[in-house]
Amino acid sequence: MTVKDIFLGLLLNRPAHGYELLGLMEAVLGDPWVINSGQAYSTLSRLERDGLVVPTTSVKSYEPGRTVYKLTKKGRAELRGWYARPVSRADRLRDELHVKLVLSLLGGPVSPAEIIREQRRYLLAEMHGLTRTRGLADPIDDLPWVLFLENAIAHLEADLRWLDTCESRLDDLKRIPHPRRPSRGRGRPPRQDVAE
Repeated sequence: MTVKDIFLGLLLNRPAHGYELLGLMEAVLGDPWVINSGQAYSTLSRLERDGLVVPTTSVKSYEPGRTVYKLTKKGRAELRGWYARPVSRADRLRDELHVKLVLSLLGGPVSPAEIIREQRRYLLAEMHGLTRTRGLADPIDDLPWVLFLENAIAHLEADLRWLDTCESRLDDLKRIPHPRRPSRGRGRPPRQDVAE
């Protein structure tokens, strides 16, 4: 997901100018999605270049000098495509914590148990902060924000369960032999004559 997708989603309901989109983005998605105005306006410029939005002056309620953007037919199609695409979680396959644990098993300067202990401490502190923030949010008026926080807390809980699993299997992991580099031939592969 990119700022582009968010802006298209926000512009679906009504035209808006860049500063307004920044405010809407923060109001709807919360602090993690606060961006600077330069990024907002460069995104709008690319959306206009790609024919996904057009500047319009048909909205009279805005003060003069503000460029108001409206979604185009192509922008609506792009937005529909984004909504239809499932969200990939493949980035989890390149998880930095997993890499740290595996490399520490090969003889890193820090033991896997220490990595797990420090990561657990960090995740618990993060969960405590998010839980406190969720408790301060209004369950009705701030429902999108509450759902976002619930998602983040659920991911932290899953990460903590994974750490428990790793910790319970540390002795098994230590017995796994070091990987060997696969041997590959050097140079060009031998030429194969083609039968005529």
